[in-house]
Amino acid sequence: MPLHLLMGVAGLFAGRFLVTLIRADLERAPIRSVITCRPACACPARPADYMPMLWWAVSGDPCSGCHRPTGALHRLVEPVTAAAWAGTAWLVGAQWTLAAHLWMVAVTVALGFVDLRSYRLPNRVLVPGTVTGLLLLAGGALADGRIGDMPAALAAGLGYFCALLIPALLTRGAIGMGDVKLAFLLGLFAGYHGWETAFSALAGAFLAVGSAAAVLLALRRITRHDYLPFGPFMVAGAWFAIALRVANYQLLYPAGFV
Repeated sequence: MPLHLLMGVAGLFAGRFLVTLIRADLERAPIRSVITCRPACACPARPADYMPMLWWAVSGDPCSGCHRPTGALHRLVEPVTAAAWAGTAWLVGAQWTLAAHLWMVAVTVALGFVDLRSYRLPNRVLVPGTVTGLLLLAGGALADGRIGDMPAALAAGLGYFCALLIPALLTRGAIGMGDVKLAFLLGLFAGYHGWETAFSALAGAFLAVGSAAAVLLALRRITRHDYLPFGPFMVAGAWFAIALRVANYQLLYPAGFV
């Protein structure tokens, strides 16, 4: 089986775990308290409930036991993670840093979905996710012979962090400290692919959130006093910038990867 298809299947199972993690964060509950329940309600889990996609396909919506609706968020996590993992494997290829990129994708999927629902980025996901991502990226870079790119990656992460820290201190809620901490993780991975990629990730985040705000304002879904969760737009900007950088390099240099 091709690597990207294998990672796509693995992404479904990773997404199934992320569903539990996201629910625990949304409910501010320990993971152990929800892992034995169905993903979207408190009913006891059945064997099928631990299988990606199958758990809501056989249960229906709402739950046949407690009649609690599943919700689009829980059903989207697994296919989004699977598609993102397949795309990451297809772009990165059989490099040692693939594990680091897959980890970053999983962490940002969880954070993005939590931020969409709760307007916060939980430290219990963000902090260990960032530390582990840094270690995996450094280890992969060393194995790939690219450890020399890590100083630039770290500098880009710090640069993205500082670029959001100032407006976070000056604004009142538009940019939160969770966004600032997330900026380091995204800048780290984008910066590994060059300063231009890190800058594109930053610019893309602001462009995306600005465009979304303009559309929602025009549709009168929000007012000028409302805020949009910035985390998902930061994630989208970083994903797009990294994917575009790697895809362009592959077109220019099919035998290499940067």
